[in-house]
Amino acid sequence: MSGEDISTGASTYRHVYLLDYLMRMRGAMQKGLLAMYLGDVHVTRMVAFTDGYRACQSANGVEDEEYGLFRDWLRDVKHEFPTEGWAAKYLRDCDGDHERAIRKFLDFAAEFVALRERERQGS
Repeated sequence: MSGEDISTGASTYRHVYLLDYLMRMRGAMQKGLLAMYLGDVHVTRMVAFTDGYRACQSANGVEDEEYGLFRDWLRDVKHEFPTEGWAAKYLRDCDGDHERAIRKFLDFAAEFVALRERERQGS
């Protein structure tokens, strides 16, 4: 029962939402450590990672509303989430450079996180 309080069965760990984890990845990328998370730095791996993370959340009954809001914001406000998906567009925008395409995605995530934090603080 690792990760659970034995007396109540309640989890002793806080769930890490996808945007929080993406911010960790962005910090690692800035230090040249993105491969630690993805193995090969490739947009397909990044898409698979985010899709897998979301599938795991769903399977465990975790609703990640912030990531949904991020995707809506990326699509509706930034016009950076086309029907073909972010990976194809960003890879094209970045002349086939996978690392730059992933950085673009993570930078948008950071922009959204900062915006939401300002909104929470009433600025």
